[in-house]
Amino acid sequence: MGTWYRYAPAVGACALLAACGGGGDGAVTDPLGASQTVVLRAGVVVAVGSGALTLRLTDVRDSRCPVDAVCVWAGHASVAVQAAYTGQATQSAWVGLPASAGADLPGDAHVHGWRLRLQTLEPTPRAGVEVPLEQYRATVVAERTQ
Repeated sequence: MGTWYRYAPAVGACALLAACGGGGDGAVTDPLGASQTVVLRAGVVVAVGSGALTLRLTDVRDSRCPVDAVCVWAGHASVAVQAAYTGQATQSAWVGLPASAGADLPGDAHVHGWRLRLQTLEPTPRAGVEVPLEQYRATVVAERTQ
């Protein structure tokens, strides 16, 4: 009996890699509908999916009613996101929390074939307290659309 069985795992791994698209053209893809939830902070680059898309929080607009105040309007929050995709120019977009219908406020954004949705923004505002950009944490859901 030969020693072919010693090489069987390596041959199987190579066949699996080729079948899964690891053939070496360098292209990185994510299937349509693939989604990932990420937390963005100022100055931190976060990879999404297979890593071909990266996101970075660059600014925050927060007019939400402080938790220790009484407001006529609940307010709104949105974040500026810089999106880079392998081999393409960087895009910037504002992504906002869900707003009432008809309001001319940022909502979901589309960048590089991904839909970005702002799920939460922390911390919650307090009356008279300025929040530095570095303290914000934006939870964003990124879903592949193309």
